[in-house]
Amino acid sequence: MVPTTFNLIRTFTRRRRVVRHPDAVPEAQLNLPRRIDGPAAAAQVAGDLLRHRREDITLALYLDDRHRLVGTAILAVGWAQAARLSARPILSGSQACRATGFVLVRYRRWGAPSATEPEDRTFRSIAAACSRYGLVAVDHLVVVG
Repeated sequence: MVPTTFNLIRTFTRRRRVVRHPDAVPEAQLNLPRRIDGPAAAAQVAGDLLRHRREDITLALYLDDRHRLVGTAILAVGWAQAARLSARPILSGSQACRATGFVLVRYRRWGAPSATEPEDRTFRSIAAACSRYGLVAVDHLVVVG
């Protein structure tokens, strides 16, 4: 029997194993809503994505015109200072997924459930810089794990 091209391709692809990052959460375990209607839905998405993380993380959730989740990006790991966190990575991520808005999420394992004054100033400066390029800052959340 002569092997056909289809059988060869099927044979080679069957032996291939999928390699995943050790921190990656399988999509079957994520309970992601299709729309982010409010702070509770955004906090749920951030909690699902950053489950089992021990460090403080600043995350951007990218939304389209209908407030559907179109992408995510980790902006900073650890304490995000105003000098380290800027609008540039948020703008480049929004262009990659064609987002029109974003939600800035600060994930903490413990601590105050509200944003501090320096975090609020940082968010306001980032929101002003992003608005110049047509990207709307929808909300700023603090999620305590």
